[in-house]
Amino acid sequence: MPFTTFTFDCPKILKSNIHCEDDLEYITSTTTKPASRSRQATSLGAPRPPGTANGPAAIIDWAHGTFEVAGRTRRINELCTKRGTFSSTRFWSWFTAEEYRVKYEAEVAHTWTIYAYDGTVLATMTTRIHHFFHDDSLPSLEISPSVTDERELQFILLILLYSETKRRDRSLKKRMVNFGRRS
Repeated sequence: MPFTTFTFDCPKILKSNIHCEDDLEYITSTTTKPASRSRQATSLGAPRPPGTANGPAAIIDWAHGTFEVAGRTRRINELCTKRGTFSSTRFWSWFTAEEYRVKYEAEVAHTWTIYAYDGTVLATMTTRIHHFFHDDSLPSLEISPSVTDERELQFILLILLYSETKRRDRSLKKRMVNFGRRS
């Protein structure tokens, strides 16, 4: 059975509609503190037909460092671990029996991949890719048909949103430091 494809409607993954090929749509929205422009929370709306209202189904609370899925809140530092000094792989676990391995591949397609404990691919997220001779591609997700529980899907989407946002933050910080050194 093929993976389900989701496409973001703009490059800003924290303020975007995520369209699913089965005519459902998720919405991400982020609140910020006006004075500091720091992120407060990103909510992932429950799936819905396009054009209808919905409330948040899952939340990343950036200020408090938590994920909320189906009304349960957990600290991110309890959900995510890193093993090994030089490894970029992260291990995420919400459920006691399940652990996801999350890896970013920049060399080929700028893709995040989430693997199940047994090594099968559960999801991929390809970030926006800049092209010289045609339009840039928008971020997209592919979710395995084995992900059938809505709470698991929401957790996977939060992992991908969080991981890509933190990667972009680190990249921007690195560019700012390098720019400061040249001045």
